Amino acid sequence: MMFHSNNPGDIALIPSVRAGGRSIFHLMVLLLLLLLSGLVQGAQIRVETDRSDIAADDNFQIIFSVEGDAAGEPDFSVLNKDFELLGTSQSRSVSIINGKTSRTTRYLVNVLPRREGELTIPPVSFGNDKSPQVKILVKESGVQGRPSAAGADASVFLEVSVDEETPYVQQQVILTVRIFSSISWREASLSEPEFEGGEVLVQKLGEDSRYQKQRAGKNWQVIERRYALFPQQSGDMRMQALNLHLRIPAGRKKRQSPFGGGFNDPFFDDFFSNQSYRNKVVRGKEITLKVKPAPAGFTGGQWLIARSISLEESWSDDPGKLKAGEPVTRTLAIVADGVTLGQLPDLEIDEIDGLRIYPDEPVAQEQATSVGILSTSSRKFAIIPVRPGDYGIPAIELKWWNSETDKEEVAKIAPRVIKVAGSARVSVPPVPVVPETVAEKPPEKTAPLQVDLPPVVSPVADGNKWLLAGAVLFLVLWLVTLVLFLRLKRSAPFSCREEAEAKLPAADLNTKAAWKALHESVEEGSAAGIREALLMLAPVIWPEQSPRSLEAMAQRVGEPLSGELLNVSRELYAGEKASWDGLRIEQEMKELQKDIRRKAGSKKQEALKPMYPEL
Repeated sequence: MMFHSNNPGDIALIPSVRAGGRSIFHLMVLLLLLLLSGLVQGAQIRVETDRSDIAADDNFQIIFSVEGDAAGEPDFSVLNKDFELLGTSQSRSVSIINGKTSRTTRYLVNVLPRREGELTIPPVSFGNDKSPQVKILVKESGVQGRPSAAGADASVFLEVSVDEETPYVQQQVILTVRIFSSISWREASLSEPEFEGGEVLVQKLGEDSRYQKQRAGKNWQVIERRYALFPQQSGDMRMQALNLHLRIPAGRKKRQSPFGGGFNDPFFDDFFSNQSYRNKVVRGKEITLKVKPAPAGFTGGQWLIARSISLEESWSDDPGKLKAGEPVTRTLAIVADGVTLGQLPDLEIDEIDGLRIYPDEPVAQEQATSVGILSTSSRKFAIIPVRPGDYGIPAIELKWWNSETDKEEVAKIAPRVIKVAGSARVSVPPVPVVPETVAEKPPEKTAPLQVDLPPVVSPVADGNKWLLAGAVLFLVLWLVTLVLFLRLKRSAPFSCREEAEAKLPAADLNTKAAWKALHESVEEGSAAGIREALLMLAPVIWPEQSPRSLEAMAQRVGEPLSGELLNVSRELYAGEKASWDGLRIEQEMKELQKDIRRKAGSKKQEALKPMYPEL
């Protein structure tokens, strides 16, 4: 059986069945190859740049034109080796010529060269399709106001510098960035400092300053910005080049503002003039900090480096004229130049026998000035003397490293002695001693209570009688005072404390409120609330020398309460997510209070006295 056709060409191309299965197979393979070749040629990719004259400080566009349907989306990450990607956009177009439809997709990639010289635009993958490789020449950029090799005048450039390239770890480094310009520009934005090689804390200092400066006989407008850098570890820290993105005039003449004055008005420049702008990226230089570890010769417990540090103290009353039972406030402060708040140590006062010390929460302030970071931390301590006497207050020392002199120094508050007098009660003077010459006089010849004495009575005898009368009077008053005191003590054992306790926080005196606060904090799962409530309960459970921190409290109790308290402290201060059981803390604290009450017994009254002067 034959396949007939009136077209001789068709007869030549289409074999007969008699030719066998081999000819049909060859025909199918030929058709498949033709189909695949059509698919391969369906997407043609061209690569070009928007201009041929490219300088190292100029951004430009790489244009990828895809005719037909690409096998996938493009991956431009391969460009990062020699270029900084600033943004991408795309457009599509469809054309019909002689009934044939063609589609073109254009990808516009805005880039900035990372260096000068011959750079390669590598093949970019579009699924299985790839763009061709293209080489371009990047010329030298304009430096320090000199014209660039690319022929463009350096009308805008950056100066970047640091005051110390080899700092110690955590030392403040001042980064100064200056923008020089000789033209007007629009919509400028400066990238933030970013580092490779380790963590560096970056903080902007104050507001930008603006001034004029002359260089090489040319006037420049200068904008200066400063940063404080704090490297957190030793090693090489490389700061990436800062980029200034802005729009500069494209060269067309501006119109003057209709309001006169001969100046360029931005509003009318944008809407009523033919002035056009182009995008430009100005790049600064890279900077590497070679950070040194803390010197081995530093003897302080905590590494602290600054330009200057001082310790200060003040008292609410004269520490040489205090009274037992009356509180006085001592304020300590640390002022550090070139230090962040996180680097400052805590201000503490050691416990002193005979003094009850109640610290307030620290008050901290960090100020960013034009020359660096100035940090201040102050803390108030309420001190209640227990009994009269002289108390030695030890010195406070803080060792730190001076970054200006590269030496260890010590900030110090000198030791002092506070003098505490007795409370304002009537004191009983001693009975006067009668001179032996007066005692030889017969008592019957004197009249102790007579005021109209005969003039013959000797002056010595007359004085002796008044002394004896005064002694008797004071003795009677002393006995009356003692009786009244014993009666008041039985009826109101705490009345003598009311005035002093009124000056303490109400939460320290209200035990019920403290237990309620603890219970509510446990239900809410608040570690901070539990800490506050426990410190309110501390003076109730430990009247003498009560702990002022969770760590100190943990040292006075056993397990499991000790471990739970330490876990709460870790979550609050160490930044760790610790596991703790609030219900167990509440139960153990209640058991602890019961146990202390059983042991105290009849000594409960005495246990509350040490806060106040002995009577």
